[in-house]
Amino acid sequence: MIASSRSQICRSTRNTEKSIVSSRKVNAFNVTNPSSASFRHSLRSGCVLAQHSSFSQKTAHGLHSSVRTWRGSSVVPLAAVQVETPVVSGDFSSTPTSSATLNGKVVVFVMGGPPSKRPIFERAKELGVKIIVVDNPDSWVAGLEKEKIVDKFVPIDLFDDVDVVVANCLDGVRRAAAALQISQLDGFTTYWEVAVPLTCRLAEKMGLPHNPVMSVDNSRDKYATRSVMEKAGLPTLKHFKIEFPEDVDKAADYIGFPAVIKPTSCVLSLGVTRVDNREELYTAYKKVTDDMRNMFGKNMSLSDSSMMSIEDADDGECSAGSWIKQVLMMEEYLDGPEVDVDLILSNGVPVFGAVTDNWPTFEPYFQETGSNCPSILPRNQQEELLDLGIKSCHALGLRMGVFHVEAKYTSRGARLLEVNPRMGGGEVRDTILTAWGVDMIEEHLKACVGIPPQPNVPKQPLKCVAGYTVNAKVSGVLQHNKYLEGWQDHPDVLYAVPLVKPGTQCVGFKDGLPTGVSLLLVAKPSVQEAIDFCKAIEESLDVPIV
Repeated sequence: MIASSRSQICRSTRNTEKSIVSSRKVNAFNVTNPSSASFRHSLRSGCVLAQHSSFSQKTAHGLHSSVRTWRGSSVVPLAAVQVETPVVSGDFSSTPTSSATLNGKVVVFVMGGPPSKRPIFERAKELGVKIIVVDNPDSWVAGLEKEKIVDKFVPIDLFDDVDVVVANCLDGVRRAAAALQISQLDGFTTYWEVAVPLTCRLAEKMGLPHNPVMSVDNSRDKYATRSVMEKAGLPTLKHFKIEFPEDVDKAADYIGFPAVIKPTSCVLSLGVTRVDNREELYTAYKKVTDDMRNMFGKNMSLSDSSMMSIEDADDGECSAGSWIKQVLMMEEYLDGPEVDVDLILSNGVPVFGAVTDNWPTFEPYFQETGSNCPSILPRNQQEELLDLGIKSCHALGLRMGVFHVEAKYTSRGARLLEVNPRMGGGEVRDTILTAWGVDMIEEHLKACVGIPPQPNVPKQPLKCVAGYTVNAKVSGVLQHNKYLEGWQDHPDVLYAVPLVKPGTQCVGFKDGLPTGVSLLLVAKPSVQEAIDFCKAIEESLDVPIV
């Protein structure tokens, strides 16, 4: 199984990183003269800024001007330069909370997501958390109870009316707690995007820590996020909601071209498409709406009748039972490099923030290619991006836990793409853990049970990390995954894992949204070395698609 293979690699990675973290020397200090007054205000006294500092505006401009968009060739589209001094700013006057404080806490996980989420449950188990999982009856997570990773699996039909689902979940959780002789629940959590709205509703009903329901709903709805940003006086994008076919031309008249069309609420960049003229817009609109109708099954209202359920197409391995709005939005296309801003908030106070550079996506579909951490953007740009990420969370009313903010640094400054009210997926957790020694799984669990997150962050990165998604270059059937075997045991390869099974019909870049067939994550002493190494691996791979 792909899931078990990835799990074994992730366990090995986690053990390696534990050794790195435990052996490091943490240099705690306070920044006394940040360059931006607004940034100082947003950070207050508690935020940790993980960044590179001595990197000039001129160098950055030259770097990103030379970036080539990936078109199926063997290219890692970012030629990083060596940066001398990475900087972390923050207040380390308090002692970080021990991992032992999670021992014995009872946490309800709402939905498991895909099998690649297995390491999250394994980590929670290592931390001593008692785990109850609520998910659809056919979820792969049910097997974790037999493996004694999960203490109790609660099968609930999540494809029903929202009030019925909430009532059934609460009843199922109470019965599970009684069966385990547990008198008190400590928190609800999820690491799966589409389950966040249900999770916060359940926590609200039980009076346990959670972000406000409206805040989560607004962050999940990209159009609502834009409206909140405007009302807060924060920089935002020109945008137009497309609810009906007759709205398409209105949107084009208002936005102009180039532009981006996307669902207001979806996952994994599904349906996000660049359009350069009306003909492309009409084609993209039809394709996205058709794809959403085909993908989303039974109707399941959360706040209105436009919310739909989604089931993962991977042989039933990823139950979802979630809510996706079948409403689209058109917005202006942004220039400049894209980044992830990963944040941890404790009662509204930012206690950690790190910027990860994303390599140019495969357009027009915005398919991910690669990333590097720490960021090599100039210090002032990183500060502006962090400032925007924090202020966006505050504007939405998000107060606690881990957040994955996506943004761009444009010719007009930092601009928000979206705020995800959960931990970043894919390699994000492993990237942050390897580079900065901060375990986003653990810190989010703390927030969900009411323990203030206080990550202990080094002054300099422990290692520099590069990740790369190997996309199918041609369409056809994947014959096997043995092409990764030569790299999986390399000491600098955190993992080289398949994303699809042999026999999968893959789409090449010339025929549509390319299929991501495998994921690489490597660690080296410098960003340049990490990127070069990642490129060398990718160029060596002969993916057997015929």
